[in-house]
Amino acid sequence: MMNYESIIILNPTIDEAESEKVSQRMQEVIASNGGEVQKVEKWGKRKLAYTVHKHKKGEYVLFQFTGEAATVAELERNYRLTDAVIKFMTVRLEKEALAAQQAAALAAEARAAAEAEAAEAAANAEAAPEAEEEAEEESPEASEE
Repeated sequence: MMNYESIIILNPTIDEAESEKVSQRMQEVIASNGGEVQKVEKWGKRKLAYTVHKHKKGEYVLFQFTGEAATVAELERNYRLTDAVIKFMTVRLEKEALAAQQAAALAAEARAAAEAEAAEAAANAEAAPEAEEEAEEESPEASEE
């Protein structure tokens, strides 16, 4: 099975429920044809580089999946039959590109974890001097008695 990435541009006039319905339908098409959806990203409404079917904006949805050539053919057939899809593109991902994406995702995860750890350390550092000041204030009172 090969790795694929497919992006669709949906009609911007459809509502959120219809957009979700189209996304779910395409995921079902992939699964029913022996594929496996790995990631679905909704990029929201964006301005198009040029007018497509009299639309200047479109709602972008990205699918990453594994499957066979027949899976891609059936998915693209469904894209053509769905009125809400105004443009689409499916590409096969090379192993190097997929490895680079995974490495970038791991690096982003590590960066986020390091930032969270640094924020926690900073919060602890701020709390420590306050605790020391409170301890110092209490100790002179104990020696006076």
